[in-house]
Amino acid sequence: MRKGLIVLLLVVSTLSAVAQQYALFNTKTLFDSFENPAQKSFVLDSSRQFASNFLIPYLDLSGLSPGNSNIAIRNLVKQGYAQSRVGDFANPKTMREEINAYLVAIRLFKYHKYHSEMGFSWQIKSETQVDYDENISKGLFYDTFQRFATIPRINLFNNNSKMLTYHQISFTYRENYTKRWALGAKVSLLSGIGYMEFDASRSSARVNSATLDVDMAAKFRLNYPEGGEVKFKNGLPYKNLGAAITLGTTYTTKSGIFIMANVKDLGFIRWGKNSYSGSFDITQSNIPLTGNAGEQEEDKLQRALDNLAKGNTQQKRFIAPINSRADFLISKTFGAYTPNLIISKHIFDQYGEAALVNTIKSGTFSFSAIPSYNTDKNFRLGVQGMIQTPNFEMFLGTNDLIETYYAGKNIVNSKDVVETGYRRGSIYLGMAFKIGYIVEHPMNMSWMPGVGEGQERQSFFGRIFGIFKKKQR
Repeated sequence: MRKGLIVLLLVVSTLSAVAQQYALFNTKTLFDSFENPAQKSFVLDSSRQFASNFLIPYLDLSGLSPGNSNIAIRNLVKQGYAQSRVGDFANPKTMREEINAYLVAIRLFKYHKYHSEMGFSWQIKSETQVDYDENISKGLFYDTFQRFATIPRINLFNNNSKMLTYHQISFTYRENYTKRWALGAKVSLLSGIGYMEFDASRSSARVNSATLDVDMAAKFRLNYPEGGEVKFKNGLPYKNLGAAITLGTTYTTKSGIFIMANVKDLGFIRWGKNSYSGSFDITQSNIPLTGNAGEQEEDKLQRALDNLAKGNTQQKRFIAPINSRADFLISKTFGAYTPNLIISKHIFDQYGEAALVNTIKSGTFSFSAIPSYNTDKNFRLGVQGMIQTPNFEMFLGTNDLIETYYAGKNIVNSKDVVETGYRRGSIYLGMAFKIGYIVEHPMNMSWMPGVGEGQERQSFFGRIFGIFKKKQR
């Protein structure tokens, strides 16, 4: 079993920047309507009744260019390596990752009077946060998922980290509460794929070609497949269940200012009986790095760490929250140009980001440039191109144009990244169609879903808020 090693060395497969597609906010695309549930995705007299991505996933292709980390670790062991810390990091830095891929997205126009829309979606999300010390770190990466990855610039123990991957199967509903005010909700069933959390308060490692010295105090929680391998059956959405809710609203002023606010993915996952929790308080010296004749030094080190971790775990269930956030957007259109100011804040940690989406539209084509700045003191520049009609949409973009350019340049030139650094790349794309009857306005209609029967019915949110109103006698 490699569970102890996975805990100690914080296995993750890919990293990217925090990957919110801000350029898709306030576009009334299918993606926008699922991420911001109060948003419309249908246009009266133009759109057809059913919208879907038709099993063409919304993809966020993100990752790192890691360099040759096997050689890096081999050299560390041969030459000798020592590092330690106690308590907080002297120069704290954070690497974050978020990937959000919609496998299935289906939405339908339900009722004309309140412009009611409902939808169903299935997405896979991945979230990672690694805290590390800038001055005592080296960028060491392994090339396979089962081996450890010290991310992004850390020694063997000097970091704190959390990783979470899960399915999210959701139902969304939105309607106009008044002519200017809309409300929406997204209710989700969650199914966890993998979870890992590691927090070291004391950390010391000394490595040479023959022995390993360790002095560490840490705690962890883990639910991950045997050996670190993600098999198809382990990735199906039927275990480690949880729930989440997203609430959203939009408001348009008389002067045309558009305001949107959301509380997103407020929820948790209950990780099942195959979960592990534990703590370390270890001081051991001269742990032998032994192996077979000709075995590489990094394999010897991996075996020693495996043996060290085996006696410090207990199997039990636990509950952990997912990454929840609050978003706010304000926008106004000036002819072909639409600026969108977006502020996003994580609810359970200190991270926040501000972005200014600058969109220029000409006919069915639009181009967006998105400068953003976050509380990790990172500046990013994203770009996006989109083709959009009432019944078709296709987009292609990147969250970080500068890093993606350099990562692509390294790949084209077949250059490995140096041991003390890395390159990040990010590309996202998607496509959706609408089919069925045209959702016509009653003044023009030949047929309209929800028109002709039950015209006096009250809206869903109107019935909810109606309990606070005084009843007429």
